[in-house]
Amino acid sequence: MVADGKGDRLKRHSTADKENALIVYPDHYPPENPSIWFRAVSYFFIVVIVMPLIYVFMKLMNRTRVMGKENVTKLKPGWILASNHLTMIDDFLIDPIILYPACMRGYNYFPYHAPEETNYYKNRLMSWFMRQFKCIPLVRGKGIYQMGMDRLIESVINNGILHIYPEGTRSRTGKMGKFRPGIGRIICETKAPVVPVYYRGIEKILPIGKFFPRFGKDVILSIGKPIYFDADIGDEDPVVKWKSIAQELSVAIHKERVKAEEKWGLYL
Repeated sequence: MVADGKGDRLKRHSTADKENALIVYPDHYPPENPSIWFRAVSYFFIVVIVMPLIYVFMKLMNRTRVMGKENVTKLKPGWILASNHLTMIDDFLIDPIILYPACMRGYNYFPYHAPEETNYYKNRLMSWFMRQFKCIPLVRGKGIYQMGMDRLIESVINNGILHIYPEGTRSRTGKMGKFRPGIGRIICETKAPVVPVYYRGIEKILPIGKFFPRFGKDVILSIGKPIYFDADIGDEDPVVKWKSIAQELSVAIHKERVKAEEKWGLYL
């Protein structure tokens, strides 16, 4: 498959914008070519302050058990971390466990995220926080060709790490929902390796409807080996291919769930 060029994606996204009243403002995105100053501020804020604090919170104030971390420690940027989704702040709690201290190597070693825009971009301070945290917002209902999807693809192509939730929304029961074809599009157009990750327990740290985290909870986390999907579409319908890859990835994350439950038990 020959992936769409950046110009083609921008043209397609511009057409989609005219059909949707909700506009994603460009200043919501982190810069495509960040300056040394932006990189330094973002690195200091995330790697020096936030990640160590969250790491301590998850390991000492809660009991977090991890298997498979060796599968990502030597990976160079240009890969996708795909996981199940349980709370509004999964990235915030889980990424330090997976990526610290490897993220200390530089700006490209901590991931981009894909939050839903209406949940987080409510004021200037929150928008600044999300921008420094390398967040590229998506707009629910705006489709697979929206600008945010294009920017996520570009971020991985440009040697970034992306943490994304293929379900597209949080699970209310702990069971994984159906994976969306958008993850298949990202994989096909980036040809990046994908690390499947499964976790349970953080929903007890921040239950739905609560605003302050709880302490003393058990969290289990299983990190799989990188998967290299067949991204060649050929004459196949792209959406059919994307759905097929999404299903394969769902099976891979399910296997990590089985591994975690076999090691630590079904109930925390």
